[in-house]
Amino acid sequence: MAREYMEILNRFRVLIIGRANAGKTTILQRVCNTVENPEIFDGNGEKIDNAVVQGTLKDELVFRSNPGFVFHDSSGFEAGSVQQFDKMKKFVINHAAARVLENRIHAIWYCIPMNEYERTVTAAEKKFFNECDTGHVPVVVLLTKVDALNLAAFEELLDEGLEEEEAERRATEREFKLLEHWKTHIKHELDQCKFPPKFYLPLTKMCEESTDCAALIQCTASALNEEGLERLLLSTQQSSIALCIEYAMKHEVGRILRKGKTEGQRVDIEGFQSDVLTWFPKHSTNIAFDDKSNLLSKDATIQSIAKHGVACLLIIEYCYFLLLNEQSPTKQDVVPLAFKEYKSSGVAATIHQAVEVAVQQHGHDVDELCQTLLQVVLENCM
Repeated sequence: MAREYMEILNRFRVLIIGRANAGKTTILQRVCNTVENPEIFDGNGEKIDNAVVQGTLKDELVFRSNPGFVFHDSSGFEAGSVQQFDKMKKFVINHAAARVLENRIHAIWYCIPMNEYERTVTAAEKKFFNECDTGHVPVVVLLTKVDALNLAAFEELLDEGLEEEEAERRATEREFKLLEHWKTHIKHELDQCKFPPKFYLPLTKMCEESTDCAALIQCTASALNEEGLERLLLSTQQSSIALCIEYAMKHEVGRILRKGKTEGQRVDIEGFQSDVLTWFPKHSTNIAFDDKSNLLSKDATIQSIAKHGVACLLIIEYCYFLLLNEQSPTKQDVVPLAFKEYKSSGVAATIHQAVEVAVQQHGHDVDELCQTLLQVVLENCM
């Protein structure tokens, strides 16, 4: 299934739902690392002039900064419009199990704005989570505009008799308590519904252009629970290389370690390295390891497999760093440069020792070993 998705699909499709002014467009801009508005296309791929034609739920929103994401917007879903709800429900049902894989939605983000915390769960939310069966498509509730709770916290403290200076000092702590209270309330209400969401995620500082969406990507990936879609999402997003490393470690390094333990230590080096690369942003997957960049013999021990997996991830991470540099090398040169840096920087010796200890302590349990190896990678990035 993982290979099927990677071969057939090249875009990750998300339906974003919520009231008007819930901050939906801002979230999509942060996910795609842009301040520009999306281009809008109809179901036939024809570009739509939004100033002339009112967009619909079927239309595709695509940002030039990351065309690998395709979004559908519910355009201010409210409970009062039965017709609008029925259209959305039909869209979800049709696209959750579309015969054409490219037309399927892979995740749903349901936005609840916290600047309206007194009406967090309205009839709209209850209607959706009681009547809209999304099937295998996970729904993640996003608590948006969380920063508005800071003002609410400040005003609460003033009402309790605190001076402004003291209220300002304690507002952050009170804001956290308010968020936990309302998150618990929302979860309690929606978990009782027939089709409850998979996760609940507060989003902060979305108004800041520098805010990354690693937490949203990670939460969505966890909700997918399907390797092919996880790989598609991770290779589409550009928010966090650390997430790519984490999932490549879990799936590819973990897989080859298990194979080494159960089937002997003969390793397909080229296949392994190619599989690891598929977890990284697509623009970097054109890079390739050559014969000179192999760190592993075909007949290998569990320790050498683990060492190679760690080295492979460190080299790819450094390739990504080099490619983002203004004076970046060509994709043909980037792996040899990263490999040379790995061998000459002293990191290789550190890795050898760290992996030896990790295998001694956790070699009996691949999951534990991979967690330890992940920390080794993250602590030794070049």
